[in-house]
Amino acid sequence: MLREAAQANQWDPADVDAVLIGMSGPVSSDYVSLICERAGISSKALKVSVHKACDGSVGSLNLALNPWLGRKGHMNIAEELKGKKVLLGGIEGLSRFTSSSHDKYALQLFGNAAGIIGVVPGETFKFLVGKDYEAFDDEGVLAVRMYYPHSQQMDEQGSQVEITQTDASTIRVAGLMHEPEHDGPIAMAGPMGMVKLFVRTGVKVVTDVFNEYAELMNKLGTPEKKISVGIVHHANYKINQLKAKQLQGAGIEFPMPWLVSDFGNVSAASNMIVFLRQLPKIKAGDNVLFDGFGAGTYYDVLAATMGE
Repeated sequence: MLREAAQANQWDPADVDAVLIGMSGPVSSDYVSLICERAGISSKALKVSVHKACDGSVGSLNLALNPWLGRKGHMNIAEELKGKKVLLGGIEGLSRFTSSSHDKYALQLFGNAAGIIGVVPGETFKFLVGKDYEAFDDEGVLAVRMYYPHSQQMDEQGSQVEITQTDASTIRVAGLMHEPEHDGPIAMAGPMGMVKLFVRTGVKVVTDVFNEYAELMNKLGTPEKKISVGIVHHANYKINQLKAKQLQGAGIEFPMPWLVSDFGNVSAASNMIVFLRQLPKIKAGDNVLFDGFGAGTYYDVLAATMGE
């Protein structure tokens, strides 16, 4: 897929400068390095693995575009990648571990998929506003096994996201999860439990970013400039429906095309698949909002202007 995504952007894979991949359960800690090698991507390219469950791909996009996410003592990925050729998205083989689960909701809901896009930060995607947010799932409403390294501690700033740079070109961004009490890979509180977990905070994060967006448009003298489309993670129908309803109640409304009925919940791949399906309708100059959220609990929301 990486090779195909590079070629779709008319790039030679060897010329790709960075790869950022969100995934829930990697087959190995060096998975991104392995697939880059097989795709013919240079060993010098920056490789970032993002483990924030369903938020992985939008978390990757936020890292690639939003310079305000830089942490002291770590590479500011957005500043590093500006003007460079970047492949990013989500690759999910969820059946590898959900197949051993006894959780009836997980077995019905989750599927396998991948979606990769090509981005040149500052050119094809121009960052406008955005934020990330985390609120630990203390009750384990969506408990998920971590199949990646994590110290299981929060850092000195209270963040549950652990950033590890193993060498000059390899970074792991790993989110702490509330793991199941039993040996299984996942334990869910059911559809309504997911609604309670994600909707209230999700609406708040989207509202915050939307208000920042409106303020920026006013400063730029283009208050009429609207969000053309919202690229929203497809968790389940109730979550998406209730989020849309509550946002509308707050006066926030934009198209949010869904494909959950086509694919089920394909975790970090869903936002990128939605974007790729909408891409023929998106014009240069359109402002697009990306809304990602996942177990942990993690939220990444950002707005960007589409370039040529």
